[in-house]
Amino acid sequence: MEEEKQKSSIRQRADEIRPYRCKNLIAVIEDPSDIKNIGTIIRNVNALGVEKAHVIDPRGALPNDWQEMREKKSLSKTSVSAIK
Repeated sequence: MEEEKQKSSIRQRADEIRPYRCKNLIAVIEDPSDIKNIGTIIRNVNALGVEKAHVIDPRGALPNDWQEMREKKSLSKTSVSAIK
């Protein structure tokens, strides 16, 4: 019960700071060495207030379709909620 309350206050805080995010700041992740770390990178970028993150993947390790990426267990398991 207490954990649900904490999540709710965290979500509330995230909603409160949303208007202050920098709409002109875009992070670019180029040729990530371990694609399983992308979720962590995206969460950190999001925490810093960056509006968008683009991943340049010259090796083709990531699917082009985000829906396919959500369904890929090896990525979704490690990225928790970063893939949206």
